[in-house]
Amino acid sequence: MTLDAQPQPIDPTIHHPSHRHLLKKPTGPARHTSVDAVIVPAARPVDYLDNAVALAGKLGTGVVAMCSGAVTADEAVRLGDTNSVPVIALDVTDEPCGLPTFSTSEFLQNHSDFARPSDTSRKRNLALLLSRLAGWERVLFLDDDIYDVDPADAQAAAGLLGEFDVVGLNNEGYPDNSVTCHVLRLLGYDAADRNVVSCEQVQFVGVGGMAVSIKLDCSFFPNIYNQDWFFILGLGESRRIGVTGSMKQRWYDPFEDPDRARREEFGDCLAEGLFWLLDDGQSLKHSDLGYWREFIDRRKLFLEYLSSRVNEQEFDHAAIAQIRASLARSQEVLAEIQPEFCVEYVERWRSDRDTWRSFLEQRPASLCGGSDAALEYLGWGAVIKSSVSWPTRF
Repeated sequence: MTLDAQPQPIDPTIHHPSHRHLLKKPTGPARHTSVDAVIVPAARPVDYLDNAVALAGKLGTGVVAMCSGAVTADEAVRLGDTNSVPVIALDVTDEPCGLPTFSTSEFLQNHSDFARPSDTSRKRNLALLLSRLAGWERVLFLDDDIYDVDPADAQAAAGLLGEFDVVGLNNEGYPDNSVTCHVLRLLGYDAADRNVVSCEQVQFVGVGGMAVSIKLDCSFFPNIYNQDWFFILGLGESRRIGVTGSMKQRWYDPFEDPDRARREEFGDCLAEGLFWLLDDGQSLKHSDLGYWREFIDRRKLFLEYLSSRVNEQEFDHAAIAQIRASLARSQEVLAEIQPEFCVEYVERWRSDRDTWRSFLEQRPASLCGGSDAALEYLGWGAVIKSSVSWPTRF
């Protein structure tokens, strides 16, 4: 999909197209270190787990597959057995599985316009809990639509944990952005020579391919779009975010379902607003009522800019109607976002961090016996383990 648009820089007073200056470069060469587990929140057909299982085999570790949707735990385990790679798989349902109740989730349930039915945050939080109890220290979160991860890059990312709290892999595949940011990227496309000549929108790192230190026990994944950004923000003011290596994300059409933009808008607005403060060297403590009033006004101008630019152009693709519909969904939700809602959500998120910390402190820091002991302690009835033993070094 291309737009016949002339590249124009975005006004930095209404949108920050990049946050990569917040990333830190390693102070020295990476020390390649073992990865304790590859964790996948799986929802696509089991074939999408091929890349994670193959990577784990090369790393000499196993896969934790949190399954729902088009894949079952039984299918994930059979795939591991076929490839002689240990797999721990759980069919994730609405059952809490021992997780605490988060106030942020209750907030979204009370505001249906902002609701985003997804179990990805539950899967990732369950994996964090399992990893901690199993005594793992360095895990690689990998989405099931990610491929082409060099094992050396995964080991380098794990080796940088210590200097950094989290280390993301650079995405060299299809861009991972919100719908609105995809529109901005298209507006920087030169349809004449089919090359992106002014790609104003830049990608940040994300949990789709990220090494995480399990020692970080105060941060969790809230059930909201941009949950990985909130996980990073939850590391505190002294957060250290690194980047190394590369990965690729499979192509998808961000405009296929215009309602996707509706599901993203509240989380995108919140996360972009909080990262705006970091861009300006300010603390999140400045996200008060007045700040959110100003930021929502900026967000409105940004969406209006996108809509006006799209409407000005002549298009070469019938799907432009979907782009317009997507932007309309974003604007409809943004019109419902009040500054008070943003303040309340951030306050609830901070409270949930305390809830998560207290929850972990009431449980063993780790259990002798690794993943077997951890699973016995958790009592997850729907968990399935492959016949291949987990590496003994863990």
